Amino acid sequence: MRLSTLPALLLAFAYVCGSPSNKVDNVGTFWHVSDLHLDFYYDASATDLAQVCPSSSEANAFNPGQWGDYRCDSPWDLVHSSIYAMKNIKNDPDFIIWTGDDTLHTSNEEKWLSEELVIDTIRNLTNLIKEAFPNTIVHSAIGNHDYHPKNQIPTGPNHILQNIADMWQDWMTPEQLHVFNTSGYYSVLPEEFPSTYIISLNSNLWYTSNKLSSGTGDPADQFAWLSQVLTDARNNNKKAYIIGHIPPGYFELVDYKPWFHEEYNQRYNALVRQFSDVIIGQFFGHHHTDTFRMFKDESDNPVSALWVTPGVTPWMTTLPGVSDGANNPGIRLFEFDRTTMMPLDYRQYMLDLEQANTVGAANWVLEYRATEAYGIPDLKPNSMNSLLEVMTSANTSCTDCVENRVMQKFALFNSVSYNKQYCNATCQRLHVCSVAHVDYEPYLKCVNGFSSLHKRGFLCGWSLFIVLLSIVVYS
Repeated sequence: MRLSTLPALLLAFAYVCGSPSNKVDNVGTFWHVSDLHLDFYYDASATDLAQVCPSSSEANAFNPGQWGDYRCDSPWDLVHSSIYAMKNIKNDPDFIIWTGDDTLHTSNEEKWLSEELVIDTIRNLTNLIKEAFPNTIVHSAIGNHDYHPKNQIPTGPNHILQNIADMWQDWMTPEQLHVFNTSGYYSVLPEEFPSTYIISLNSNLWYTSNKLSSGTGDPADQFAWLSQVLTDARNNNKKAYIIGHIPPGYFELVDYKPWFHEEYNQRYNALVRQFSDVIIGQFFGHHHTDTFRMFKDESDNPVSALWVTPGVTPWMTTLPGVSDGANNPGIRLFEFDRTTMMPLDYRQYMLDLEQANTVGAANWVLEYRATEAYGIPDLKPNSMNSLLEVMTSANTSCTDCVENRVMQKFALFNSVSYNKQYCNATCQRLHVCSVAHVDYEPYLKCVNGFSSLHKRGFLCGWSLFIVLLSIVVYS
């Protein structure tokens, strides 16, 4: 091999595993906050640990303190500190994305929740955000816990939705409010960023736990509306962010847990692929964890990425099969190109809940910066896919291997540095298959035959090794 062949080899590697982009000086920021889950009833002084919070569903709290407990949803002090941590870290973001789930989890909604309490909770959180960021527009989406009873969000106008619309009228135009008031979704073309629509979905209408949704048809005509908005964006040379609460695909902490009815999952994913030239970012919550999802075309080329931001609530999920599924509270600051709106990077901030309760202070700290932690140049689909390839190629039995160190880091960050258990081959399979496959059938094939996927990812790892070896030999 001659030295002149090296650029071609580097180009080939970049094509397979992701290529860097030019740095952008015109960098804007926006906060993404989700899953605050305020528990009004939280009482750290309760002598009976099973009575600290109704959000524990009578399970014993671990070590309740001022800022919360891993068995419980967020007390007011935690919620307040999270919003003011955002203000203290970056008080002049270009905008805020808030993707819902504001009320507590509980197994007894009739006792602890009501329509009015749901409305009061959302009003308290809305006022808190407005107090901290009086001059910042917030783009919001409703979650499955922003209704009573939970999950059962209807397809038309209702009392709760109308009250939320009244609270959020400072953040929307009358036209947007009218659409939201009748459907729970809306779109906006911000005046300061006229190149990009921000589309807020009511993905709760596609949720398997919503008994008002049959799994067929088009609830509230949301698919037709979404297709039209994306078509308009394309015809007018615009781009789009999509925000929502419940994402498509599978949960990564347990086998075989999808969120959408299969038909709705297929339809959403098909729209993302159809309009991948328009959609430059997808931002969701619901998981309480830190992860992402890749969308690929028929030729297996990455075309879009979806980021799931971790929740503020530290609540330990009761989903069957999940082991120790709590998390430290998290908030996320994205960086983007203010001209193109392309997401460039994000900084993930966290509160070590155990430490906060011990020292009596909520010290929010930088957990990681995405590009630095994962060794990627930006957040473009090729770059995110290169991270996926490294995770796929990791040999979890090789503790000193570079790929496995990335896999272990990703697994730790998934719980906002709460769960420090070693990520074994089963853990790797769950993460990789859920990230790589947002479609049901490919996901099932992945979890049932991970070794073949592992081999494909391993090839990317070897290609990087060959490139680096060539540089050493021929430089």
